[in-house]
Amino acid sequence: MEPDFSGYVTKYGIRCTDGRTIQPGAFKHQDTLKVPLVYQHQHNDVSQVLGYTILSAKEDGIWGDSYLNSSAKAQDARAAVQHGDLDKYSIWAKDLDERIMNNEALVHDGVIQETSLVLAGANAGASIYNVLAHGAIEDDEFMIVGGDLVHADSPAQPDPQPSTPDPAAAPEPQPADNPADQPDPADTTVADVLKTLSEEQTTAVNAFIDDIVKEAVTEALTEEPQLTHSDSSKKGPNMSRNQFDQAEKGQQTAGLPQLKHDDITAVLTKAKGDSANGGTNGLSLRELVRSQGGKELMHADDYGVQNLEILFPDAQALMNRPTFVDRRQEWVKVFLAGTSHSPFSRVKTLYADITADEARARGYIKAGQKVEEVFPVFKRTTGPAFIYKKQKLDRQDIIDIVDFDIVAWMKVEMRGKLDEEIARAGLFGDGRPVMVGGELNPDKIQEPTGTSGDGIRSIYNDDDLYATRYSVAMPANPTGADWNILLDTVTESQEFYLGSGNKTAFVSYRVATKLLTIRDDFGHRVYRNLSEVAGDMDVARIVRVPTELMPDGCLAIVLDLADYNFGTNRGGEVTLFDDFDIDFNQYKYLIETYLSGALVIPYCAQIFMQIDAESETLVADLTEPAVAANVVTVPTQTGVVYKRKDTGATVTGGSTITLDADTLKQVQLEATPASGYYFESDSDMKDTWTFRYKA
Repeated sequence: MEPDFSGYVTKYGIRCTDGRTIQPGAFKHQDTLKVPLVYQHQHNDVSQVLGYTILSAKEDGIWGDSYLNSSAKAQDARAAVQHGDLDKYSIWAKDLDERIMNNEALVHDGVIQETSLVLAGANAGASIYNVLAHGAIEDDEFMIVGGDLVHADSPAQPDPQPSTPDPAAAPEPQPADNPADQPDPADTTVADVLKTLSEEQTTAVNAFIDDIVKEAVTEALTEEPQLTHSDSSKKGPNMSRNQFDQAEKGQQTAGLPQLKHDDITAVLTKAKGDSANGGTNGLSLRELVRSQGGKELMHADDYGVQNLEILFPDAQALMNRPTFVDRRQEWVKVFLAGTSHSPFSRVKTLYADITADEARARGYIKAGQKVEEVFPVFKRTTGPAFIYKKQKLDRQDIIDIVDFDIVAWMKVEMRGKLDEEIARAGLFGDGRPVMVGGELNPDKIQEPTGTSGDGIRSIYNDDDLYATRYSVAMPANPTGADWNILLDTVTESQEFYLGSGNKTAFVSYRVATKLLTIRDDFGHRVYRNLSEVAGDMDVARIVRVPTELMPDGCLAIVLDLADYNFGTNRGGEVTLFDDFDIDFNQYKYLIETYLSGALVIPYCAQIFMQIDAESETLVADLTEPAVAANVVTVPTQTGVVYKRKDTGATVTGGSTITLDADTLKQVQLEATPASGYYFESDSDMKDTWTFRYKA
């Protein structure tokens, strides 16, 4: 049974007038269920029940097929729907699973009790789309003969003149036994005659007509003097030539309009030729007729209403405000919620290096002299910097936009993008260049370097003391099995991790997909979800970030988010300002924050970089610099570059550095891989040395 009308009883992702937004998948458990159909949610009177609705779960909402009963009110509703007076659906649901997020009520599930025909719906997408108009087309309005569409009510055509019967033709149909059953010839139409033909006869008639048409075209393009369209030998000037009479072919009718071969040739020549030779440069036949002052029958040119499209209904918006097209933002909330926050913006971290031999406990021999322990204490300070977004709107535009609150909509965008930029600066850096056109880039978020500075220190660009880099030796285009190397490297590196311990791994969507699609020898997936992958990586969870934000070659960043601190003074927290410019009649909006950001524990973050093992060489061991009589000798080793961490300068292999009591009491050297080389990430070999002046 066909439904009387159908449409969406509710659509997902559209904010309703009551402030709720139905989430994708809500009510999907009621697929194929039947619920009552009422008017305006009237439940206190059984006469308000108009019928029932069969629910269908779709990707973008819940579809309903409604069937009206035979009550008087149902018949009134049917007439109103068919006439377009009622075109809105609505639902009444109980037991809602409703959650509040960002001051917005999100409905994840519930139980639909009934659907209603309403005058004005709360959900802009809940509309009736299909209405069954019973009896709109009569069965005898059209008829089909041999695959061609023929109007049954066309004017009667004259019967063809009898011709000599063809012995090979199909036998004529025999008259009926009862003469009273035969139709009156005066009332017989061409359609009635064609209905009496068998399938074989219909095929023969259609083939014969095709031959007649082809013959007419051929005669028009041959050297015959003229082709007659009318025949004066018939009953009158308006009587068509009998196409079934082959003996009449070639006859002419004097005094009537005729289409000559020369006329057709002239038309084709003009249509094909170029303008230099009197042609039309390829104009269509319609354009050619118009250019010659002719008349043609076109919609709304010679009949009907001109510019009829003006009367078409305006397009209706499916939602009351534009939808933002943006990157995935889930990782932003995870990062900002997991980091620590201090009520002061200038943050200082202190640490003491007790890994050197000087900090070790010593043995003692009687009568010997005891040596004092010596270890250095270091500090790093980070100050605040501004991050902001600014907008302005003309007051006239705010007044004219009545479909939604554009100011509130714009403020949501400003806060969302500000949060994303803060998280991006803390994890990867904002990605903007430091210099533009030889000058400092004013848009770049400040990122301090060294032991002091203002801004947000990104984890990816931080010093090795806080964020240690590890090499993951994988082919340039790894297969499924090669991604196990990343899992093993992350697990093995935990020996050198000194953070708080509740580790989160940030990976790109591409890397997460590769890890999820690792298969065993039988082609089965090894992991069902990212939680299982996190267990093998020895981390608490894996968070995916947009691939375009992850730095090139970076496979994963692992840390306890509590070890990263955002600091801001009172008044420096995220604040929204708005002001009105009387001179320009504009509202201006500013959202900004004044804060610092930095890792606060040494060796609390780990960065895993992909190394092409096929093109780069592993340095298995390092040569340690030698010291004698306060003179440090820098070794020469292939694939290794030695740098001074206190100045950042590269030191040539074989050179010496003299420690002096007055000018240089301490020097710290660091070994880094040269281009085309890499260090083994899971090795515990020492790559940093500190030398102090000894009296």
